[in-house]
Parts: sequence; C-alpha cells; structure tokens
Amino acid sequence: MPTLIVQADDYAISEGVTEGILRAVEEGIVRATGIFTNRPSAALAASRIRDLDQVDVGLDLNMVTGTPILPASEVPTLVNAQGNLRTSHQITAEFPVIARDGMYSQFEVDPFDHDETLVEARAQLDRFVELFGRPPAYVHHHSIISPMLDQVLHEVAAQYSVPVMDDLLRDRRVNALPNPWYTVPFGAAEQAACDPVSMFLAGIEELADHEISVLITHPGYVDADLLDISSYNVVRARDLQLVTALEVREALTARGVACASYSDCGLLR
Repeated sequence: MPTLIVQADDYAISEGVTEGILRAVEEGIVRATGIFTNRPSAALAASRIRDLDQVDVGLDLNMVTGTPILPASEVPTLVNAQGNLRTSHQITAEFPVIARDGMYSQFEVDPFDHDETLVEARAQLDRFVELFGRPPAYVHHHSIISPMLDQVLHEVAAQYSVPVMDDLLRDRRVNALPNPWYTVPFGAAEQAACDPVSMFLAGIEELADHEISVLITHPGYVDADLLDISSYNVVRARDLQLVTALEVREALTARGVACASYSDCGLLR
C-alpha cells in the first residue's frame, strides 16, 4: 500500500499558523510538523500539540525568521542592526549565490559563521527539550540551506542522536512530491491565486509508483504577525485548504493511499 507523509513546516511562527496546523493534524492529513522554538508563542504551541499521538513533532532549525534565542550580542553575525535574524532576502542580497541544487545553495562566501550558528542551533534544540520533555522527532532545515548551515544541523543532530529529516529526501529513501504552486515570483496576488488542491490531484497517480512519498506544506491561518515576519503568508491559507480538503482525502482513500507519520513508517530510527 502506498503511503503519504504530509509535513507542515513553521509551527509556532505565528499563533494563526499554529491554529491552522493544529486543525490540519486533527481534521486533515498532516502527520508531521516542525516547530520554531525561537518564536514568542512557542510555549503555547508546544502545549497544544505535545500530547497528540498521530503527529511527529520535529524542530525546524530557524536562522532567518524572528529573533535568536541567544542574546544578539552572542551571535552578532546572525542578526541585523535591529537584533533580528537576517531574513533570507537580506542574506541573498548580501551574499551572492554561485550554484543551487534544489533547496541547497552554494554561496561565494558562506553567510553563516560556524561557531555562532552552532551555539544558536543548540539553544533552539535545548528549548525544544525544555518545552516537550523529550528530543524532537527530527530536525529539518528552514528556508536557506548553505554548506555551513547544513554542517551545523548535522552536528547538532548527531550530538543529540536526532534524525535529520532532510537526509531522507537527499538519499531518496522517500519520494519527494513537488509543490508546483510555489512559484517565482510569489507575491501576495500569486499566492492568493494558486490552486494546490487541483495541482495535487493532477499528480496524485504518482503516489502509486512509490512505497513512501513526502509532501512538504506550509498551512496556517493568516494573521498580522505572519504578514509582518514572512513573505510566505497568503499561500498558507491555500495549503491549509489542501491538507483539510474532503476531496483530497477521498481521492487518497480511493487509491488506497495511507496517510502516516515518519514514525509510523519506521523512518526515524
């Protein structure tokens, strides 16, 4: 039987996104989500999902959204003049990209200092353990991925014996489904006009060709905090529509596709 793992990224980026992802878990097909432990509502978000058995909760290692967990003075190369983490737009404007491989970028000069990135990554993971009383089910990159950031993510994961979700995709142990509704450019008008339900259903037959497929999404309700902090905003309502749509669930059932978590599939050992 083919299996689909639907992952919802950016849990706790805002309270609206948190509420949307909770709905996507409880009423929809999301079975994995990664939390931003550096966000103000992380404690509330953790308390709402900590005891839900049907979902793997991982850590989205976040070096581009909001403020760091550590004081800005301890990670000066990671922040801008306002003390916020540099956004992906700020980083790519300052550091030329010379090559790309999917989500992985090679920069002329790597924008992430090893030591500062490592201590912030440890702080984010330690905060997860503080909030949940256990290590994350997995760790996962968020937004920009540079060689140094990838190295740090693997260092932290190894230190805490936590699986790196990205390696499942990189090693092709699972089939990564495309999300072609994410386009470039992707302004608010393009996000509002996209139709992930139709696009997903148009490619649903691909699931039969693979034992396990993964779809990464960004569902959520749009609130003011999200608009202020992320350029991926309106599309989250469309992704929420996708992962809760009755027609999507019926189409998966009709094709004998099971929705499961990474843990259900034995992928996090």
